[in-house]
Amino acid sequence: MTTMFIASTLAASLLLSPGPQEVESPVAVDDVVVSARQLDEQVTGFVRDINVPDFNLNVARWHYDMCVSVVNMQNDAAQYIINRVAEVALEVGVKAGDPGCSPNVTVIAAANATETTGQIVNRYRNTLLPDVSGARRSRQALEKFVESDLPVRWWHTSMLINSDTGQVASKIQNDHITGWYNAGGIDLPINFPRVEVTSTYLRTGLRSNLTSAIIILDMEKLSGISVPQIADYISMVALTRVNMDADYSGYHSVLSLMSDKDVPGLTEWDMAYLKAIYSADITHKLKSHQLTELRFLMADWQIRRPLRRQEQSVASVMP
Repeated sequence: MTTMFIASTLAASLLLSPGPQEVESPVAVDDVVVSARQLDEQVTGFVRDINVPDFNLNVARWHYDMCVSVVNMQNDAAQYIINRVAEVALEVGVKAGDPGCSPNVTVIAAANATETTGQIVNRYRNTLLPDVSGARRSRQALEKFVESDLPVRWWHTSMLINSDTGQVASKIQNDHITGWYNAGGIDLPINFPRVEVTSTYLRTGLRSNLTSAIIILDMEKLSGISVPQIADYISMVALTRVNMDADYSGYHSVLSLMSDKDVPGLTEWDMAYLKAIYSADITHKLKSHQLTELRFLMADWQIRRPLRRQEQSVASVMP
């Protein structure tokens, strides 16, 4: 779709040119096409790599207030992180919780991240692995979360929601779903009735809401990285479900921070992806269709809009 758009817009600009008349400054159209194609390939790779490779999990985002808590960090640094996450969230359309809200995003600075993660998982295993269709992750993924040696590791939980009514829903064959959900630090049993939704050939009528995120920082491994850089990194992984195992070193993204400490923070690339997540229709039946829409929307920010501006600039100097 992107290639067709580029081809059509370039053809239109050529039709506007005056034909065989001499042009004082030739336009290097081929350079524009090659650059756009390269960017399109990078967008496709980024969207593929950043998404958790589990097709039971749809693309997920926050649909209600985010409330961030930072633990085991000096007050100034903790407050900076909270404020920065709220600022980025607001930019993509997510409201921050009011002071005193119950945290649904918990950032923990740890001296021994693996031990801390293991303790959390042992205590809240049922909460982190809710027995809910469309939100269930594997026990192997949870163990990988515990055993990871990354400087930053994270875990999200989500819930399927009727996009029309906001009611909790589940794709099941019996009348109820069961599991556990954490409310205000207390594990509560889930007993949600099945919700009927209007479904079409392409869409289910369900969306995936993020319900919680735990982000654990290994402070020893983060030596040499500034608080603003860490805050931007946290913002990226808090606002959407990100594949923890992917290699981001080839992308101009804050996610490449662990291999390139010169990355100052969130980039235009990152914001394009977040804006795509929070403007996309995430009720597609197939996750592959959701990812296709994300690629299209991200490319709109990274390719088509700059290309249109470049074409307008070229048109303004053409005789």
